[in-house]
Amino acid sequence: MILKGEIAMAGKTGNILALYAVLYRCTDEDHPLTMREIQDKMVDMGYNCSEDTILRHMRLLREWDVKVEGSMGRNAKYYLGNRLLKKEELKLIVDAINASNFIGREIAAEMVQKLKELLSENQRDYLDRNVLGMVNNKTENQKILDNVDKIQEACDKKVPISFTYMKWNKDLELVPKSDKAEIVNPWSLIWTDDRYYLYAIKNKCGKLVERHYRVDKMTDIKLLKDQTREGMVKVREICPNTYVSRRMGMFTGDERKITVAASEEMVGPIIDQFGKNIKVCANPDKTDKSNELLIEFYAVPSIILLGWLIGLGDVEVIGPKEVKEDMIDLLKKTSAKYDRQG
Repeated sequence: MILKGEIAMAGKTGNILALYAVLYRCTDEDHPLTMREIQDKMVDMGYNCSEDTILRHMRLLREWDVKVEGSMGRNAKYYLGNRLLKKEELKLIVDAINASNFIGREIAAEMVQKLKELLSENQRDYLDRNVLGMVNNKTENQKILDNVDKIQEACDKKVPISFTYMKWNKDLELVPKSDKAEIVNPWSLIWTDDRYYLYAIKNKCGKLVERHYRVDKMTDIKLLKDQTREGMVKVREICPNTYVSRRMGMFTGDERKITVAASEEMVGPIIDQFGKNIKVCANPDKTDKSNELLIEFYAVPSIILLGWLIGLGDVEVIGPKEVKEDMIDLLKKTSAKYDRQG
């Protein structure tokens, strides 16, 4: 049996929730409502409250840390002053979602729509503007969030995973890279270059090696719950603060100390890529201002790194010897291609 007091309490709770819903959905600092407007909107929801009742409910909301702001006087207006996130903060999140390559268009649109619910109806259009050039190369994989969830679950449970890794073919279709499933030990998700990568350890012919995989190119992920994850010793060797910057293009391999001769103008781009943990000194063998400095930094000497150094312009690889030889070989091969073209 429901007592009268319980009915009254249920009605009071409903009135308070209706008032909060009106303030949350319809008001903000730039769009306050008068008491009459609040009452009308509550009536539309099926709740009829006097002005005194609404004022009491506002006091209760304030006691529950809901910041109901209001002006004074006969024509007082009210609005909700505190929200989980400000519209400027939400705009940054929305821009990041729209800019992210790994979040597909449909998923991004759905996420943005949910974020809009955190603002008043009057502010939601603020999140609709696009930043130029953001969504030209969105992923085709609409199960990306499921992939992230499964990988994280595998990391939490410390188990290996199997999956099919995809590649683009000449018909611009994603197809399996191999007819065999990849089996790896997942250790971490890495966000870099606007994409998610899986950092994993793979057992290759009895040797544990690092591997990176684009999460948006992974399908059919399965947790191998009857197996134990490997690679703890290997993972302990990495430095989280420098790992990504030293592996341009997410190439795996051993880090080397790279020395280049360059001008002072090249210090900035190198710091931007590798951080301030570099060494700069005068070049004792300088011939002109373009190679007046020796700059040392640590990186994986991949083809991406060599191409990046070429793109800087007046930068000469000094060492190690093998990296310098790789650079010379790359330049010769590239030059030969253009020579053949006349």
